[in-house]
Amino acid sequence: MKKFVLFKIAICFVFVFSCIQFSVCSVAKAATNKNQVGIVDLQSGTLNVRSGPGVKYKRIGYLQNGMKVEVYKQIKNGWSEIRFKKSKAYVSSKYLRIQLRMSMEKAKSISDKVIGMQRKTWEKNYTKKQIYSIMAPSFTTAYIDRYFKQQMRKAGKDKSGTQLYHIIETEIWGYAIDSFDWEQKYQMQKPTISYYKKNGKEYLIVSQFLLNEESGDHTSKLYLSKSGPNKNWKVYKYVRRY
Repeated sequence: MKKFVLFKIAICFVFVFSCIQFSVCSVAKAATNKNQVGIVDLQSGTLNVRSGPGVKYKRIGYLQNGMKVEVYKQIKNGWSEIRFKKSKAYVSSKYLRIQLRMSMEKAKSISDKVIGMQRKTWEKNYTKKQIYSIMAPSFTTAYIDRYFKQQMRKAGKDKSGTQLYHIIETEIWGYAIDSFDWEQKYQMQKPTISYYKKNGKEYLIVSQFLLNEESGDHTSKLYLSKSGPNKNWKVYKYVRRY
């Protein structure tokens, strides 16, 4: 009887020890997964890799535009710790996109909101001030300037004599944003999203290849950014490639 009891105690001990060991390994694995992925983002040239966090440190190599690196730490002085040839090294954070995660549902909500806001300006005649007021919460001023210049035509005056404007029907797809087909009701490919942080700002890119017999098949790409957690997402660029 005692042997049987001791055997059961031994089995329980092995089971508990295995659970603890599994938990410790899981925590350790989770800790390593906290490292972020950075993508080199340059207009031209290459990114210097240095032995320390500053330009005074020795240059030990370089990275090409678009290369991925694992970021272990971002330092307040604007430098990021990476691994270069299996050794600790540093690059300027200014030229790194830190990849983040966002659900498709959230990206859809953001893009639907800005598209709906823009299309409100199609509903009737507005003054220039009214058009800017409608779009300002979700578009940069530079984007609204381009949109107004290309998309709007004069459409009479209001009772006070202020000039009114209306969307140019024949030029509606210049800076006017395509609707994305998130449910794939009409399109073969799903929208894709890229969400990242660079220089303290968050960026979101939504893209989809659209089949369109009328205007031609093309890729529609929407660029948004926001400068802080409590700020609005704003469209700063829109590209349609045929």
